[in-house]
Amino acid sequence: MSVDINNNGPLIRIEDVSKIYHQDKPDEVRALQNISLEFFPGEVVALTGPSGSGKSTLLSLIGCMARPTRGTIYLQDRRVSRLPESFLARIRRETYGFVFQQYHLLRDVSVLDNLMFPLYPAAIPFKTMRERALVLLAQFFLTDKQKTKVRQLSGGEQQRVALARALMADPPIIIADEPTAHLDAELSLELLNILAELNTEGRTLIIASHDPVMCQAPLISRRVALRHGELVDDNRDGAGL
Repeated sequence: MSVDINNNGPLIRIEDVSKIYHQDKPDEVRALQNISLEFFPGEVVALTGPSGSGKSTLLSLIGCMARPTRGTIYLQDRRVSRLPESFLARIRRETYGFVFQQYHLLRDVSVLDNLMFPLYPAAIPFKTMRERALVLLAQFFLTDKQKTKVRQLSGGEQQRVALARALMADPPIIIADEPTAHLDAELSLELLNILAELNTEGRTLIIASHDPVMCQAPLISRRVALRHGELVDDNRDGAGL
C-alpha cells in the first residue's frame, strides 16, 4: 500500500480503540481503553507514560502488528484493523520501519545479513538489497562492521544497525519502542540527531518512551500521554506541559 506523505489529512486515524488481552478470562488485561487519535505526516510524536500505561500496545496497533479488540484503525483512507494477515504483512514491510526496545537482531548473523533479512519476502533482487544495505551502513558509519556478527557489537552499534534495518524498505513511518532504554546519555543524544535527520527527510516518527532525554527533546513536536490504558493528554509543541 502506497502512502501519500503530501496529503494534508491524517496519516493514521484511530477511532475508539480498545485492546484487551485474555478477554473474559481470570487474567484479563485491559491494555487500552477507548483511544481516539490522529497522526499527521511529518510529526514526531512521543507516546509517554509509566510502564504498563499501554504505550507498547498502542505502537503495535499503529504498526499493524496487532489488532484492536474494539474500534477501527485507518491508514490514510484505508481501514487496516480488519485486513487479512497477508495484506498486513505487506503494509508493515512497505509502510513502517520498526525499532524494537530489545532490537530483535539476529545475534549470530552478520550486520549486512541482518539488514537484508526483512526484505527477503519482498522478492527484491539480491544485488538491489545488498546495494541498499551498503548505502545505509555507510550512512550509519557501520561499513567496517558489515561482516561482524551482531553479538560482537556494542549497544550503540546495535542501535544503529536496528535503525538501518528499519530503513531498508524506505518507509514513510518509523515506529520506535523505548529506543534509548539501553543507551547512555551520549549515545541517546547521538540517536536524537539521527532521528532528527530522518524527520528532515520527511518521515513521520512515533516513539514510545519514558526517558526525559527523549520526551523533552526539541525534536518532539507532540506528546501523547497514556495512563492505565487511557489517553490523558495530547499536546503539540509541548503546550500545556
